[in-house]
Amino acid sequence: MGDGNAAERPYRNDAFISYHHASDSAKAAHLRRGLQNFARSWRQLRALRVFLDKDSLSANPGLWPEIERQLADSGAFILLACPGSADSVWVQKEAEWWRTGLGPRKMLIAVTGGELVWDHERGDFDWERTTCLPRTMAGMFTDEPRWVDLRWMSEDDPGSLRDPRFQQCVADLAAPLHGRPKEDLIGADVAQHRKTRRLARGALAVITTLAVLAGAASVVAVLQRDEARRQARLATSRQLAATALNLKDGNLRLASLLGIEAYRMQKSPEAIATLNRLATDSPYLVRMVSSAKPISTLAFSGDDTAVAVGDEGGAVTVWSSDGRAVRARTELPGRITAAGFSEDGKRLAVGDGKGNLGVYDLAGRKLRRLAPMPKAVSSLEFSMGGNLAVADEDGTVTLYEQAREKFRSKRTGHIGSLVVFQNEESYLLVRDAVGGGALYTVPDLRTVMDDQTFKLPANQAAVAVSAGGHCFGYLKYGIFTSTGLPKAKGREALADTCGKFPMLPNEEALMLALTDGSRMAVGTASGITVVDGEADGEEDGETDGEPNQVRKLTGVGRPTLLKFSATGGRLASAHGRTAALWNLGQASRTAHTHGLSLVDMQNMIVAPPLATGPGGRIAWSNRLESELDSDPPKDLHVWSPKGGTAVGGDALYYECVAFGGDGRTLYAGTNGEIQEWRIVGKRLEKRRTIALSGSREGFHAATREIAPLGAGALAVTTGDGAVHLADPSARRTRIVVPPSSADPHRPRLASLSADGRAAAVENAEGGVDIHTLPTGRKVQTARLPDEAVGSFALAADGRSLFLDGTERAFARWDLDERRLRWRSDEPNGARVAVSKDGRTVATLTDGGTLTRWDVDTGDRLGGPEIPIPPRTLSGNGGIGEHTGFVVDDAGTLWTATEGGEVLSWDFSVDSWIEGLCRIAGGHGLTDAEWRRYVGTTPPSRPTCD
Repeated sequence: MGDGNAAERPYRNDAFISYHHASDSAKAAHLRRGLQNFARSWRQLRALRVFLDKDSLSANPGLWPEIERQLADSGAFILLACPGSADSVWVQKEAEWWRTGLGPRKMLIAVTGGELVWDHERGDFDWERTTCLPRTMAGMFTDEPRWVDLRWMSEDDPGSLRDPRFQQCVADLAAPLHGRPKEDLIGADVAQHRKTRRLARGALAVITTLAVLAGAASVVAVLQRDEARRQARLATSRQLAATALNLKDGNLRLASLLGIEAYRMQKSPEAIATLNRLATDSPYLVRMVSSAKPISTLAFSGDDTAVAVGDEGGAVTVWSSDGRAVRARTELPGRITAAGFSEDGKRLAVGDGKGNLGVYDLAGRKLRRLAPMPKAVSSLEFSMGGNLAVADEDGTVTLYEQAREKFRSKRTGHIGSLVVFQNEESYLLVRDAVGGGALYTVPDLRTVMDDQTFKLPANQAAVAVSAGGHCFGYLKYGIFTSTGLPKAKGREALADTCGKFPMLPNEEALMLALTDGSRMAVGTASGITVVDGEADGEEDGETDGEPNQVRKLTGVGRPTLLKFSATGGRLASAHGRTAALWNLGQASRTAHTHGLSLVDMQNMIVAPPLATGPGGRIAWSNRLESELDSDPPKDLHVWSPKGGTAVGGDALYYECVAFGGDGRTLYAGTNGEIQEWRIVGKRLEKRRTIALSGSREGFHAATREIAPLGAGALAVTTGDGAVHLADPSARRTRIVVPPSSADPHRPRLASLSADGRAAAVENAEGGVDIHTLPTGRKVQTARLPDEAVGSFALAADGRSLFLDGTERAFARWDLDERRLRWRSDEPNGARVAVSKDGRTVATLTDGGTLTRWDVDTGDRLGGPEIPIPPRTLSGNGGIGEHTGFVVDDAGTLWTATEGGEVLSWDFSVDSWIEGLCRIAGGHGLTDAEWRRYVGTTPPSRPTCD
């Protein structure tokens, strides 16, 4: 009677279910599914077709006629009996229709609630006790009808279709519908169920096998795809990194953006090293700023805090001298040809190629136009009193009183003139573009001296005059010549501050800039060279600082403009639409100064010992420049960003320093003892002294390293290779690793883990012995193949040892696996420092090169050069031998150089990217640059966002 034999069925529906919607909707649907699936062959869609109005009846405006049609086309009537159905008009109507039709034949009852009681004597239901049937069914049955009890079911949760109780009830109802005995039907259902399960398991096994094969193939395909993409990204990253390094000397802006994109493509050691190289090259470059049109004019304010950039489109932008902020914008109709700030920096005068003049009030942000010049403005300058002198290309010089009204004008005849006030504005110096000049009184412009003897050489000499007008000269064939200054009869000559400059390499000079303080900048086809000369009249070697220091400023192309600030400490250059801002007092773009200048106080090689503590504290042993003449001298210092500097100490020199765990205690080691100091405000108070046991004289007694163990206990190493322990209240240490018996004239190296639980000590065979503390027991020996260990450092957790060889190797020794994890065969010759978390490892060469290493792979990630200090180093050795260095908990590198200063360094990729984006002006690659160098569709995000 199932769907498989539909053609043999006399009725379309095998059964019709009548029920009370409010009481038995879920039970009716559950029973319908049970009848459809009971004893169903796997080839059948359903075993029985059962009508249920909620699921089978389509929307129909004539509801009862449709119900009648379904009743007439049903072979059996199943009533879900409950008190609700007994009172239901629809159930009564459907039961009455069935009674008048087929009668009680093929009417099956399933009791879901209430009571059903048969009265055998009367041959009818006991209507006094029966509560689940409609009264209209009275007298319908002469014999007790077949019925099943479903009162155990819940309307909210009817249960499982395979529940044995439910299966028995379904079998009772399905047997007359199928026309088969209940036992046979149950057996057929079990057999069909087993067969279906076997088929399902078989199908599932086949599907699973196919899925596994397809999944494996998919995984392989995905892995191959991902690997291909990774290799493509890596190749593109390496190409961009190589291109960036090729471009860095001439176009650091583009190189920086390419380097950042190389890193984003693949965070490889090569990309990281490229970022570091870009971040540390050209240390004097502060920022690049751009303009909409090619730049035509540059001017600094008198206090060096602002720079004006004018372009050929008539726009003028005033930037802060670090390029981080725009302070003002204004414009004139023509190409900007001259600009200058007032003495107080509150006004900016600008002139253009059409003779227009304007004075911009930076506070009020308003431009006031002045009476124009006859021809294009060639030069202008404010006097100290606020007057303005302007010269045009025909040699007309005009004075504007208080930069407002024109009150004097004179045609000087000096073509392309440059004007400079002299002697606090009592004179006006006018220089000719081809040589010579004149000196005029102010304000009447009377000629005091007109000298045409200072002719410039022919054929491309680079000419310049300083901002104060005290240095005028030219550069040709690498030789600078001062033309002198006009001297009036009976008057003292103006001071010539050009000084002495060395001969430069014979490279064609395209541009020249001079200062009043004996400094020169030369623009060539390959970049910019800055030369610090000797002040005129002083002998070589007798000047302050470095005489004749020559610095190459890289990262920009051929300059079209060069302009010094009034003090000579800053320089601006222009190339096309980009202006580069330089700070010649900046030693590095990745270093931060903290105003901590150290004296050169020794006549031997000394690296100031350093230690870092909580809250950004840094401690060192070396006198500050400001304390050079202090009495008594104090050589211990603790500095913090918020608390300033605390000072103390009573020894001539300390070999090592270390913070206690609380950050308020400082331990300092010197020959034969350890001192404990407490940080109290701006001073250090000495608490106790711990003598070193068995100490000898000289380097043997020197304290090399201190590791606080907590509660005042210490681990200490000394120059003879011994390891000491000191209890919290001890006045003397005890030796747990005895001193080396090797060459008594040579110090031995040793290193402690930050927690003081392990010690590494150099042995006589060139290896390193590892000892556990506090027992001092030797547990293993680390070695470098084919060479001796020159320096080393233990990681904080005592699980890694970083070894630097005496020849070329730098390696990581794994103390757990007792083997080398990696070895880098690159010339190094360095000392080693490790952060407490062991994730930052740095080396410092004698020449002052700092290098960060990848702790997992051993790749060299690069690093900066320690700046040469302004004060001459005493003794021998390179800058690195006079520098102490340490890595703090945050991975920040700190250095201290005697004669130099205490510096903190940006030593992370994020800080490098931030600095490079600052250099690039905060923008990204243009679409054209992206397509040219990357070769794909430009992304929507900028490189620097």
